[in-house]
Amino acid sequence: MALARVQRTDHRGPAASAEAETCRRRGGMSMASPYAPVRDRLVRYWLKRLRHQTYKHALQAAVNLKILQRVSAGEDAPVRYAPGRKSEVFLRGGLRRKLRLEMIANRAFDGEEEDHVFGKKTDREIGPDDDEEGADADQVKALLAAIREAVEPALAAEIAVILMLGDATARTGHSLTDLSALLSRPRPVIVLKGAVRGFERCCSHLLRRGFLLPRPLSMIPIDRISLDWSAPSVMRPYSPRLSILLEASYDMSKRDVERGVRHAPTTGLPLLAIADHPDLLPQRLVQSADLTLHCNPLSPELLKEIARHVIGAAGDLDALDAVSAEECKMLSLNDLLWSIRPRMSATEVVNRLQAKIAQPPQERSPRSKNNGRDAPASQSKTAATGGELIQPADPDDENALRVEALSGYGEAAEWAIALKDDLALWREGQLEWQDMITRLLLHGPPGTGKTTFAKALANSLQLPLLATSVSTWLEPSALGEVLQRVRQTFEEAERHNPIVLFIDEIDGLGTRGGHKDRDSSYWNSFINKALELLDGAVAREGVIIVGATNQPDLLDKALVRSGRLETHIEIPLPDTKSLSGILRYHLKHHLAIEGAELERQLLRIARRANSLSGADIEKLVREARQRSRRERRAVTLEDVEARLKDRLPQLDDGLRHRFAVHEAGHVVARTLTGIAEVGLVTIEGSNGRPYTQSTFHPDVLHHEEGRESLILSYLAGRAAEEVILGKPTLGAGGGPQSDLAQATALAFSLEASVGAGTHQPFVYRSPDAWEDALARDPEMRARVSKRLDEEYTQALALVRQNVTAIRLVAEALMEHGTLESEPLVQVLEKVRRCAMMRDEMQPTHDAVPATRNNLRCLDAGLVEADSGMRTSDSG
Repeated sequence: MALARVQRTDHRGPAASAEAETCRRRGGMSMASPYAPVRDRLVRYWLKRLRHQTYKHALQAAVNLKILQRVSAGEDAPVRYAPGRKSEVFLRGGLRRKLRLEMIANRAFDGEEEDHVFGKKTDREIGPDDDEEGADADQVKALLAAIREAVEPALAAEIAVILMLGDATARTGHSLTDLSALLSRPRPVIVLKGAVRGFERCCSHLLRRGFLLPRPLSMIPIDRISLDWSAPSVMRPYSPRLSILLEASYDMSKRDVERGVRHAPTTGLPLLAIADHPDLLPQRLVQSADLTLHCNPLSPELLKEIARHVIGAAGDLDALDAVSAEECKMLSLNDLLWSIRPRMSATEVVNRLQAKIAQPPQERSPRSKNNGRDAPASQSKTAATGGELIQPADPDDENALRVEALSGYGEAAEWAIALKDDLALWREGQLEWQDMITRLLLHGPPGTGKTTFAKALANSLQLPLLATSVSTWLEPSALGEVLQRVRQTFEEAERHNPIVLFIDEIDGLGTRGGHKDRDSSYWNSFINKALELLDGAVAREGVIIVGATNQPDLLDKALVRSGRLETHIEIPLPDTKSLSGILRYHLKHHLAIEGAELERQLLRIARRANSLSGADIEKLVREARQRSRRERRAVTLEDVEARLKDRLPQLDDGLRHRFAVHEAGHVVARTLTGIAEVGLVTIEGSNGRPYTQSTFHPDVLHHEEGRESLILSYLAGRAAEEVILGKPTLGAGGGPQSDLAQATALAFSLEASVGAGTHQPFVYRSPDAWEDALARDPEMRARVSKRLDEEYTQALALVRQNVTAIRLVAEALMEHGTLESEPLVQVLEKVRRCAMMRDEMQPTHDAVPATRNNLRCLDAGLVEADSGMRTSDSG
């Protein structure tokens, strides 16, 4: 039987012709860099070794599947191959998928390798001799060609790690000879710091399979090392292939890592630490390292080089310029695996990358069952507690969430900044922990950013964040398991202190006595255990506790008393200024305009987005970026406006004009009665809701005439519709914040609460109960209705006298959509001039009582009335 010899072929993928050019290009390194030649040699070496080792795995898999059979003439003779029993099946196209699966199942190769690339002579596959003939030799050649074709080229993640390590190694000034000498030193400590999710996992995979070093490594996880540890007998005597591996992932507790680092020197083995993020490694380990490689994050240049290796140079790689540097940092190596694959075009790669970037982080990198390994590098799901332990962002990361850079948090931001100052004093030993305010309850509507605040707080304080929720605690259902999970949460926080412990949906604890008899024992035990552990955490140093809820009234009073969650801060829906700041934050570094023009445009969009939450704005910007990426251009404010417009109802000109007239009625009434200073009026509010923002004089609610004028101003919008358009719509009513509801509440307060009623004026009734009182008391209902009728008559008279002024405001609203600042000031000045001209032409009229006109003389410097009711907006 004739034997065939495998030639020492360089088994390249589709990018073979472009490899020289690829290695000259710098992934984070200038072409003129003195380290470029070293980087090129390292990358060429590792890529060549990766291809060769992958092909060796394929040959071994072919032998296992009986496609080939290995034939050796002797111990030191070259390895030869002959056709196997299933060779014909493979040549006909079968077994290709089984070959790839077999390569995955058999990752390790036996036998030492001395040659840096091709191993020992005995491991070198030999091809057919020139003087050998026969059908078998031709068949083996065909089999080897088919195997080579069936082998998938290097994965995008593997190439990314090789390029990053090549660049990082070159920047240290080390050569391959230096690295070999370092590895031969006794007990070296080597640290590899990544800057992308998945780096640790992929790098350790390449080391284990022998793709990076002259021989595969047998690595022992560091959490298995203890003081009395000894290597398994099968590994003795200590082989150069044996080392200790520290994988910086969160399935290991901080205590296990520290213990392993403490005992690792006693083993006499090399220590290799690999991390997705530099902050995941113990500082004393980093300080004692013989070699530390700092890998750069993904960049557009590196992305293009990875794509060139995987899909070849035929694609239009310039299309990858559509992915910005900031967007590259949002990608993980797992994203590259799915998005950059052989036989794809550059356009397909870009589309898949953009789709990954557009997804929320939790969708882009779903947590696997493997302890969250696929989760972002800075966070992981802790098995015992069900929560997430999130490390703070790098202090130099300009894109990290920080309280100082966020808008709309008001008092909560002030609390955080004060805590940051106190924490610095505590670290210096100048302040006791008990003197700090470290327990906070955040409450507010959904989407206002309570979870975001907790993450930003951890980044600002440079502390880890343990994020959990009451619903996570209750997942096990059985009381014993629930209580165990609660206890483990606080124990986890204690192990990592100082730390921020964030408990979401804390209203889920409920109240003692608030459940049915048959459930009360369960819930009372649950609440009591939570309170007990909370007290324990408060008594110890290092745990900052932040609770969050949408319904603070459902909390047990014992939970929110002094000494527990004692600081209560509401995070409301953001106002116009805050919305503008949120837009600015999410659009930073992406817009061409800046300065005053940018602020003006952001405010204009924010006014239309009124009543949206911070989460809504973040989604809006994300959708705008996706649109711009698909069109291969930078995002603009027009993209954001287009997405906002899609969310808002489209109004026809008739309805838009009616809204303008209605709001103009409010503006003219408040301006001419002098009760308020109008700051903004729009017919382009969120959800298509028009509104007027006003700041009322503090004395308005202190006098009967002031409240009557306020009622008149609420009814003036409906009156303007009736006078100018002939018939009012139902828009003045409909909800608890509507014009009619506000006017009715004021009229009720005059009759029942402030001593101004026409019947029994000194009998007090709570203004908060006005709806029930009107529903049950016909006599009170009649008195309130009479007041409203009188004020509506006054409103009609005021509108009839100022039709010209109302039309002027309505026309300006039709043209601009929103009036504020200087344009609004100019319009209001025209309104006052119209009123003065009318007074000169009609010097005597009593449509509006003199007592109302006297309100015009009230001082300027108006502020919003603190009445317990929202009197600043009219719709």
